[in-house]
Amino acid sequence: MKLNSNIPSFKAMVKKSYFTKDEKDNNEYYNVYVFGIQSCGGKILTFHIMTDSGMLRSRVPISEIYTKIPTNDIPFNYKQLWDCFSENVSVIEYDFLAFHRAEVVLRDGTKVWATYILTVDWYDNPYSDEPSDYKCGHILESDDGYLLCMPNNRIFWKDSNWVTKNLPDDLKQFKVDTELITVENQSDRWVSEDTNSYYYDIHKANNI
Repeated sequence: MKLNSNIPSFKAMVKKSYFTKDEKDNNEYYNVYVFGIQSCGGKILTFHIMTDSGMLRSRVPISEIYTKIPTNDIPFNYKQLWDCFSENVSVIEYDFLAFHRAEVVLRDGTKVWATYILTVDWYDNPYSDEPSDYKCGHILESDDGYLLCMPNNRIFWKDSNWVTKNLPDDLKQFKVDTELITVENQSDRWVSEDTNSYYYDIHKANNI
């Protein structure tokens, strides 16, 4: 079980009211460094942060972290479409996606622009192990300063050099995966030679 993972640290802000639980502090922010995530199954993705006054906090929800003061904030359940699948989680910063811009479709169908940060990917749970349910979560910084955690099918990537065509109007034609194939389920038809040779041969079994 993983539960916690390091991430590339970045500067951000958290509302003072999150720490004080006092609504009068809604317009004040603490400067923080974000340096890790925690994934609990069935809950919002949370982060480990340290304030510039030396306070260390864990389990700060993604909905409470900002890279700048937002002018058009959105509800917490718009920022992450699905709860975390599991405590088993991996983190990767895909080089290919680094700094890529994207249009993100929110829960109500509205679109916001955002920039890629990193990806969290869950494993060893009933949802991730079922091909039609599998989802990873891309963490993006919206242009308004709040963070997003969204699956592949809610993100429309832009690249001035590569993405030069429009998607078809009929997006319903694209279907979810239904299986994750294995090459070894055909092993009853093929066998390797029974020797200690490093460069062994593989041939069809004689009984088929």
